[in-house]
Amino acid sequence: FTIIAGQFALELQRVKLYEMVQELAIMDGLTEMFVRRYLLERCQDELRRALKYKLNLSCLMVDIDFFKYCNDKYGHLVGDAVLKQIAVLIKENIREVDFAGRHGGEEFCIILPDTILEGAVHVANRLRTAVEQHTFKAYDENIKITVSVGVSIFPDDATDLNQLIDCADQAMYKAKADGRNKVCAWK
Repeated sequence: FTIIAGQFALELQRVKLYEMVQELAIMDGLTEMFVRRYLLERCQDELRRALKYKLNLSCLMVDIDFFKYCNDKYGHLVGDAVLKQIAVLIKENIREVDFAGRHGGEEFCIILPDTILEGAVHVANRLRTAVEQHTFKAYDENIKITVSVGVSIFPDDATDLNQLIDCADQAMYKAKADGRNKVCAWK
């Protein structure tokens, strides 16, 4: 019995390690959001579903305004704390069926299944306001941060995933060009 119990304990340990490795492969260690590769796989699945059932699919690209300045002034540890808190605010401001991931350094991509333009812009503005009103506490610093958000919709703005993300990205850059701390829809 002792031998069997020991073997069983080892097998349980292997299962836990395997689950941990799987999670590390799809989650960003800093923000605890999906990594870009897994995010794009999920987006592709959701796009297929939108095509099949003739549904809308919204994409939000979120970029932290003046993040380089934040890193330069306060240091990368504070910048990392800001990224973590932004990730929490994103999770708090989207539905359970929505999903988000870290798309780049300080860029996040949020996918809103079965959401029309007005709903996507509403979510983007709710997130933008939540970030603007939040005081980011990192070590001894209290920082105010804003974000710029671009919105695009499938099938209105794009016919494939790359185009959908690119349109949201270009709309986000328009929000930055228009003064930052804004939401812009593609078109």
